[in-house]
Amino acid sequence: MYSRLPCRGAIIVIADSGMLMGEVMQSSRNRGGSPGGRITSLLWALHCGGVVLIVPRHVLAEVERDLPRRATATDDVELAYRRLRTLYLPRARIVDVPPGWGDGDPRVAAVAARHPVDLPTARLAVALGTCFLLSEDPDLCDPPGLGFAAWLQVTHAAANETEVETIFVGARIPVNVTAAAVQAASRRIAAAPPLAKWAMLGAGLVLAAAAVWLVRSGKTGALAERARPAVRRISETYGPPLAETFTRSARGRVVFAQAAVRPPAAITLAERIARVLAFRGSPVVAEDIARELGAPGNLRDRTRLVRAELRGCGAFIEVSRGRWMLGAPGGAAAAPLPLAEVVDYLDRVHKSARRTAA
Repeated sequence: MYSRLPCRGAIIVIADSGMLMGEVMQSSRNRGGSPGGRITSLLWALHCGGVVLIVPRHVLAEVERDLPRRATATDDVELAYRRLRTLYLPRARIVDVPPGWGDGDPRVAAVAARHPVDLPTARLAVALGTCFLLSEDPDLCDPPGLGFAAWLQVTHAAANETEVETIFVGARIPVNVTAAAVQAASRRIAAAPPLAKWAMLGAGLVLAAAAVWLVRSGKTGALAERARPAVRRISETYGPPLAETFTRSARGRVVFAQAAVRPPAAITLAERIARVLAFRGSPVVAEDIARELGAPGNLRDRTRLVRAELRGCGAFIEVSRGRWMLGAPGGAAAAPLPLAEVVDYLDRVHKSARRTAA
């Protein structure tokens, strides 16, 4: 299984330097020739909350140093750096990976033998487990169950799942509003005086009688006939994109199952804490971490152990008094996605569905 089921939370993505440089350069190119860049699937999922992007500290240093090497003669390197620092890094978490994470795992040992520079990335992926290590480096991809070279498949699947989640949220809104209205009306009726209750009952009977009259008179059929063209137009407009979205979702779940990093056989307390914090978008206190871990013993003792690990491990950052996160944002000024790029991205995503409908 992978980190979180789609539609129930974000997935954890760990970026290697080559993959992140390629991603940033791709988002800085606009095939239409207009200034600015274009939204990629990873950028869309990251900004919509479908992805938690985690970058080891040494990977960030390599990207900052080597990004111009990925540029072609027509690329705008300054634009690429600007997008990296305002669109990606402020929403990513930069982690100083401890040297002991993942010890004893054969995948970490394989990376240590092939290319020790990549060890922090391998350690982080194995420690978190059931995440996605996106890499173009054979030293990270060749050990089975570690890096995933076809990383675009994962980012496309993650972006599609954010769209599925949006559809489900939109579908739940009318149901939730109706349920809340019924509950509120029920409370008002229960608290109303007897005379008001009789008046409400009479109004309900009148409405029921009106509904029966509409059915018997045949006017409901006429109303349905008038609404049929509008319903047909709506289904023709939105049916193909919805069908395509759910088809991509089914394919994406297969990719998730193939690409996920298998969890290690043994795990330390610090690594378990890192897993809890990896999904949290806001800082967490030690007591809440201990409660979620659910280890044997009373909560006070567990909290004491968790607090000691938090203070002794460089991967954890105390952002305010008693509140901790895994890593820290790579930048302070987070820019929104340009509206023109959002429109262009949605147009590209559903182009084939519109072509099918036409």
